[in-house]
Amino acid sequence: MVVLETVADLQPVGVSELAAHLKQPKTSVQRALETLHEASWIRPAVGERTRWELTFRASRLARKAGNHFGLREAALPIMEQLRRETNETIHLAVLDDFEIVLIERLESPHAVRHVEPLGGRAPVLSTATGKAMLSCMDGDEVARVYNEAVKAESQSVAVAPPPSLDALMAELAEIAARGYATTTSWRQDVFATGAVIVAADRRPIAALSVSTPAGRATPENRALHAQLLPIAAQQISEHLF
Repeated sequence: MVVLETVADLQPVGVSELAAHLKQPKTSVQRALETLHEASWIRPAVGERTRWELTFRASRLARKAGNHFGLREAALPIMEQLRRETNETIHLAVLDDFEIVLIERLESPHAVRHVEPLGGRAPVLSTATGKAMLSCMDGDEVARVYNEAVKAESQSVAVAPPPSLDALMAELAEIAARGYATTTSWRQDVFATGAVIVAADRRPIAALSVSTPAGRATPENRALHAQLLPIAAQQISEHLF
């Protein structure tokens, strides 16, 4: 995420300039640039194959995220505390139409851990972060996102068939009541817990998740994550507003 932000600030920019600015090895910065390019967040600058700039997709998401200014800065200290308390990977995601987009992560110290790529996208209906954000929307908005998501999934290989809209609405009501969402349907052998980060008017602006390999997703750990995560999400909301 730091590399992407720096590209946005300095674009068009080359790997040497980025590495010097970030005080990181060129090889590490080059790998990050390749990952961002593969995810369509950056592209070679016009006429300059060795320099990089944001893609339209990244710029569009940045504009949509304008109301989220300071989100990452507010979230990181709380994410770090949550990682220490759970020893698992913490993800921060925002909603982009009918998908969630990962904008920050802190990795578990365990050798076996679940990590999603920064800038990666996932179906809103299949993820704990997505369902957590949907749980704060009104019925009409949920229906709109649902219809777009189902249409997109019908054109791809879905992990699991989407639920009916009625079933989804019932699940979202339960999520709203308890304060967190859970799912095992997005990544095999991964258990995720998600909680929504809201604006002052209760609009969902992001979601936080704890991702755990199935082998460590014991009842005790699941209960701990369910207890800590809504508190962390609420703390981020309060820091923002």
